[in-house]
Amino acid sequence: MSQVTLTTCPLSCLMMEEISYTLEMDLLTKTPLLQVHSINGLFILNLNLNHSPQAFLSNRASTNVWHARLGHPSIATTLEVVNSNKLSCSRNKFSLCHDCAQAKAHVLPFSPSSSVSTSPLQIVHSDVWGPSPIVSSQGFRYYITFVDDYSKFTWIYFMKQKSEVSHIFSIFKAQVENLLDCTIKTLRTDGGTEYKPITNQFPQILHQTSCPYTPQQNGHAERKHRHIIELALANMSYASIPLKYWDEIFSSVVFLINRLPSNKFVPFTILFKKNPNYSILKILGCQCFPLTRPYNSHKLELRSLPCVFLGYSSSQKGYRCLDLQTNKVYISRNVTFDESIFPFKQNKQGLISSCDFVSAHSPIMPLQISSIQQAHQPSGPSQPTLEPTSQQPVTTAPLSSSSDQLLSPQINQTPISATRIPSAPVHPITTRTPAASSSDNTVLTTSSLPSSSNQPTPQQIDHTPSPADQLPPAPLHSMTTRTRDQTRKTRVFTDFVAHHASMETEPRTFNQANSLPAWRQAMAVELHALALNKTWTLVPPPANQKVLSSKWVYKIKRKPDGTIDRFKARLVANGFHQEEGVDFMETYSPVVRPTTIRVVLSIAMSSQWQIKQLDVQNAFLHGDLTETVYMAQPKGFVDPTFPNHVCLLHKSLYGLKQAPRAWFLKLSNALVSFGFKSSNYDPSLFISNHNGHKLFVLVYVDDIIVTGDDDKLVAECIEQLSTQFAVKDLGKLHYFLGIEAQFTTQGLLLTQSKYLADLLNRVNMINSKPVLTPMATGVTLSKDDGALFDDPHLYRSVIGALQYATLTRPDISFTVNKLSQFMHDPTLNHWTAAKRLLRYLCGTLKHGILIHSTSTNTIHAYSDADWAGSIDDRRSTSGFCVYLGRNLVSWCAKKQPTVSRSSTEAEYRSLALTCTEIKWLTYLLEELGIAMVSKPCLWCDNIGATFLASNPMFHARTKHIEIDYHFVREQVADNKLDVKFICSADQLSDVMTKPLPLPRFQFLRGKLNVQCGTLA
Repeated sequence: MSQVTLTTCPLSCLMMEEISYTLEMDLLTKTPLLQVHSINGLFILNLNLNHSPQAFLSNRASTNVWHARLGHPSIATTLEVVNSNKLSCSRNKFSLCHDCAQAKAHVLPFSPSSSVSTSPLQIVHSDVWGPSPIVSSQGFRYYITFVDDYSKFTWIYFMKQKSEVSHIFSIFKAQVENLLDCTIKTLRTDGGTEYKPITNQFPQILHQTSCPYTPQQNGHAERKHRHIIELALANMSYASIPLKYWDEIFSSVVFLINRLPSNKFVPFTILFKKNPNYSILKILGCQCFPLTRPYNSHKLELRSLPCVFLGYSSSQKGYRCLDLQTNKVYISRNVTFDESIFPFKQNKQGLISSCDFVSAHSPIMPLQISSIQQAHQPSGPSQPTLEPTSQQPVTTAPLSSSSDQLLSPQINQTPISATRIPSAPVHPITTRTPAASSSDNTVLTTSSLPSSSNQPTPQQIDHTPSPADQLPPAPLHSMTTRTRDQTRKTRVFTDFVAHHASMETEPRTFNQANSLPAWRQAMAVELHALALNKTWTLVPPPANQKVLSSKWVYKIKRKPDGTIDRFKARLVANGFHQEEGVDFMETYSPVVRPTTIRVVLSIAMSSQWQIKQLDVQNAFLHGDLTETVYMAQPKGFVDPTFPNHVCLLHKSLYGLKQAPRAWFLKLSNALVSFGFKSSNYDPSLFISNHNGHKLFVLVYVDDIIVTGDDDKLVAECIEQLSTQFAVKDLGKLHYFLGIEAQFTTQGLLLTQSKYLADLLNRVNMINSKPVLTPMATGVTLSKDDGALFDDPHLYRSVIGALQYATLTRPDISFTVNKLSQFMHDPTLNHWTAAKRLLRYLCGTLKHGILIHSTSTNTIHAYSDADWAGSIDDRRSTSGFCVYLGRNLVSWCAKKQPTVSRSSTEAEYRSLALTCTEIKWLTYLLEELGIAMVSKPCLWCDNIGATFLASNPMFHARTKHIEIDYHFVREQVADNKLDVKFICSADQLSDVMTKPLPLPRFQFLRGKLNVQCGTLA
């Protein structure tokens, strides 16, 4: 407490005294300066002090303060500034600056490795390189190296995919351990996921991995990449070798690296305790002349041909020689070299050339294995070599050391591309091997050129990038002629073979077909049908009127088992000359939807109805034309009386733009006259309710399915159609639109075995190695993924054919949808993914969708979405499966048209897509007279989308969604649909949105009713 006497302030201040306090203010600004409370005339002053640190006794700043003042430099810089300028500093201990520790974190220096190996294979370093920007001539994109820490000896293996690492390591381990009689103790890698299976597969090996993003800890393998690539590029530049042969050069470079001193030590010498033989080495890319006499068809052919030396064979004692004319690689020990000529330089195929890009965009070709061994010859001097073509020294050097030609592991791999060329039979050949010129006898693996273990070696490898450019392999035996064989061969069998082959082949021209009786008969049958139908009348050629031409089209009609049913010749008008608005008006003609077919078949099977199949012969010829169309008389069947007349068409003809529509209108009018009604939800479905009996007719152009609850009405319907058209009753449903229908004890199995087999045969993959899933997990395809595929037409053709296969194979819907997104510019990676799908179908040819014979009339569906699954545009993929009772009748895998900002939005859009399908199915079933047991139920595994379908509680986050998507909520509010939550483990449509691992995929495939055709 202090007592203050109030006096007049000499300063410009105003003091105001109240009963309880006194206030002092600035006279000019009226700013309060002091406020003091008073009690009984005493003024109370608050003497609480601010206890923040103050330096009253010293004005010297600490080292940390100067560090902060100078902007957080290093400690040395801070002390240098303080000392050189004699700044006032307390010189106390410098403490760690946490801000600098966070902002200046960096890679610490690496100390030299202290571990020293004392024996081979004690430590093995490994790393994977790739993907290469250019696919190699043999289809490789990666390679893996193994470096022995003790000797620095290197092994290299080439791969098409990273997933081959564990398989290659198992082979490498078995061979080197057997050869060196010691085991691998430690494997050091960079910790890549491709090495993870090795840890579980070989627990006895210590697997050491480097820290994440620290490749320096795997320095031996990393530096080996640089060593290999630098030497390879130097050799390729020197000889102008195209980049597509990088695997050949890399293999040869590793062969050389193992024989070059490093720190005065040669890896080969350390490992085998002897010096390598350098006399066998030649300049890579130079011209060479391998002995090709075993391939000659007669004795007067040249015994060699100019080739390019690519390197040293990894599995034989021979040189690898590339024939630039046929793109074949010959492996031979009898080779003459001209090291002054480099053919690639003469052909101007340098490192960056069009040849490289063609290879990069070409499909990966398989290895073509044959033999090129020296023919048996008696003892004596070796065969004379060809005369040199240059004044420079030319040498001939057989490989005589087995240790210099190290054995390559034979890896059983199925080529990615199954395009094969049959090779000539390989006869046993006795080969004389000259005496070795060195004492090297050790054999060890240095590189991998995978080949099948049951195929002969040495090997002849086809580097041709396109099947169309491949030439037949040269014969491996001498030509056998009638003169040499002294026999007279009859022509009867060969004529029969030629005739049989021609009958199995569909003619391309009229002249080809006219030379065979079966096709002449087929054309006569077609003209007879046209005459009976009064398709045209012959009239003089009109003036100023277009006259269409025509052509014959030939097709072999086959039974479901693939055998020939009949030969069909079709006269087709060249409608591409027609002009819209003049020669035709409307062309649209509906066909029945696949979902409608499955719904009707599900109803028929659950109701035990009879299902009949019909075929209308020459269907398009029944359509009536409303336009005036003239056509020239068909080739080969010109009326001799009126050779200059033309055909005035009264009926539609195949090839005319309006022909499909004219036929459908004709058939539709006939069915309506029989008492049928066209469906409002599928115009190609015709419904009849006769005295309470149901009858359904499904129409797909000229293929018709008839079913109903009264067999007598079904028979009457077929009879009525027969009175109007040339209808062929095919009996019980068995083969419809390329779909085989197999009745089993469980129901009706729909498969496309023949269709898929024909597709696999067309791409030469019928004998390819099957895989268990249609798409590998972890594979992310994008539009810029890899080099462009050189045959986009083939890619589009295959994917288009696979889209039709999804009619009975819901298990491939997602994969086909994904691959269909790259039709414009497919890459090699997309083609590889397509071939994987074909390999999956190769192993599941007999699989199809089963329609159970016991089912209920209830609709339940599953909806799912893969949020932002596309890395190109971040759009999501919608997928749904709709069941009618136990039977899957509709499914879809579709990329969403817009980007979703959340998983809830993506799932909700998928719900909307599924809801439209359910609503359409509900209307269709009502029209068919099928009463629903309960309202449809839609299952979704996203809680947010489920709640959003019932109420607008998430409006703040979903107000940007289009209004039309909210009709899902309207359906729920009208009590026409239930949307319920289901856990992700039970979400059946998961298979429609993403690739899945094998157990999950097989589980969901079974839930989709996809089963094998061998059902009992």
